[in-house]
This record gives sequence, C-alpha cells and structure tokens, in this order.
Amino acid sequence: MIKQLRVNPHRLEDANSWHTVRFFHDWVGAQFLSTLPDNFRHSPRFYGGDRNSGLIILEDVQNAARLVESLLGNDYAQAEQALLQYAECLGQLHAQTIGKAAEFEEMFKAIAPNVKPIRDTVNIHKHQLMLESLGICTENRWLHDLEAINETINHPGEYLAYIHADACPDNVLDTGAGLRLIDFETGHFGHALIDAAYGRMMFPSCWCANRLPHAVVQQMEDTHRAVLIQRCPVAADDRRFEIALVKACGFWLLYTLTRHLESALRKDLNWGTSTIRQRILARLEAFITTSQEFNQLPGLRNTSSQLLDLLRHRWSDVPDLPLYPAFQDLPV
Repeated sequence: MIKQLRVNPHRLEDANSWHTVRFFHDWVGAQFLSTLPDNFRHSPRFYGGDRNSGLIILEDVQNAARLVESLLGNDYAQAEQALLQYAECLGQLHAQTIGKAAEFEEMFKAIAPNVKPIRDTVNIHKHQLMLESLGICTENRWLHDLEAINETINHPGEYLAYIHADACPDNVLDTGAGLRLIDFETGHFGHALIDAAYGRMMFPSCWCANRLPHAVVQQMEDTHRAVLIQRCPVAADDRRFEIALVKACGFWLLYTLTRHLESALRKDLNWGTSTIRQRILARLEAFITTSQEFNQLPGLRNTSSQLLDLLRHRWSDVPDLPLYPAFQDLPV
C-alpha cells in the first residue's frame, strides 16, 4: 500500500506545516514499530519511504474489519470483546516501547532533522482567557491542577512509551489473528495513559465518538493495565495509577475545550456520529465523574462543573451523547 501526500511534496521543506509534521510522524511511527520484535505486530509492516515523492510504502493488511464496525453494529458481545482486544493491543504497544524513546528520537532526526516531534501540553493561558470570557473566574486550585497535568504529561517517567494519540476505532484493523493499528500521524513518545483514557473520554479525536458502558470502560482499563504492568511496575500501585489516569482524562478534556469550545459557542456542528456540543458536555461529565471517583484535581473539577452548568443552560436542546449502537439496549 502506498500513502502519498495530497499536497505538493515540496511543502515537506516547511518544518512548521501540519502536513509536514503529520507525514513524518506517520513515516517514523510505521518504520519504528516495524523494528520491534514480531511476537506482537502492532502495525502494517513498513517497506520504505521517499522524501522527494512524499510517500511511504506499507504492508496492505488484507481482509481486515475495523473496530468501528463492531461498535456501530448490534452485537454487544462482539463489541465488548473487540474493545478488550483493543485495550490489550494498546497495552502491548506501550509495554513493548517503554525504554525505546532514544531509538525513536534518533530515527526521527535521521528522517526529518528539521521537524520537531509532537509534545503534549496544555495552554493554561488560553484556557484562562476562555473561561473568563464566559464569566467563570479561575482559582488557585484550578491553576495548580493544570500545572500538575502539564508536569505529568510532559514528564511521564516510567509511563513514557510510544503512544498512538489518535487510537480511534477506525484506526484499528482486526485481521482475525490480532489487531493492527494504522495511521500514525500523531504518534509519538508520551504518557501511556493518554491512550488508555480513550474509552473513558469517548475517543476524543475521533469522528465516531459515542459513550461506552462504565463497566466496559473499567474492563478496558484493567486489561490495558495488566499488560502495562509487565514493563511499568509503577502502574501496579493503585493510588499512583488513579492519579495518573485522572490527569490523562483532564488532558483530553482540555484538548476538547481548546479545539472546539470557541466555535461551539457560536454554532453546533455535526461530526460523524454526534455533534461537537454533545462531545463537550459528555467529556465535562466524564471528567467530573472520574475526578470525584478518585478524589483528584478538585480545582479543575469545580471549574468544569461551573462550565457544565453554564453550557447546559445555553444548550438546553442538545441531547445526551448516545451509547454506541452495540450497547444501546444496556444500562450505562
């Protein structure tokens, strides 16, 4: 399979272009994962790339269904099993790449010396301005919580692993012999729980964002954690794991608000299986629930509750984000 840029390959000389950044992350991610042992194949095999033509050549994975098809179907058992396989797949990806950040960075520099790899961070000033424009005053606890999220996400410690960061159901192929991840345009080394929080935060970068039953989310997180512990012993500590999980959920909430809140205040838009306003409300609810469950980040929780109340009042006609069709006959 050949993947080629739709824009002029000469744009690749612009290290600040999002097309450039995406292309080289996809290239390096696919090539890097192909260097890992074959006992667990995470992705299509990488065969080569050509900078001048702006293309990479990958294995064409045959007869593969996508995870999204299970979620949008009507078979609860099949969807649940597919999600647990997905969680295990991510756990294997993270466990097998812990300790290999230097190898990835060396490969990235060799292939794209002028491009800076993606780094996860929260723009605290922008969030403060957004909240204040809505009449919500931030407090010292809120600032402390956002700084704590940035510190954890920027310095993952033992959780540092290669993460997909866009592990959406349509980027997961089921070959019948295992799952393969595709499309690594945002893949980089970061905190493993950024991927692990995907189900809880309703696949925050994806067009097919719906809810999952809480019991299924817990099974997914337990499955991922059991695999991760093999190479990341700190994940076995319940309290430290819970703290890191809440911060990862906080990161995805702030990502959603940064990307969508300003435009959603003007107009709601459909995107795939739900609207932007549905997503914002649902992720505020999910973060608040998680923060309460594990008693973490009270400042961000309080501010999120104020924002949720304000938006519910303004968007009173917005229905709740639905469950995926495969789970709609079951309680949340």
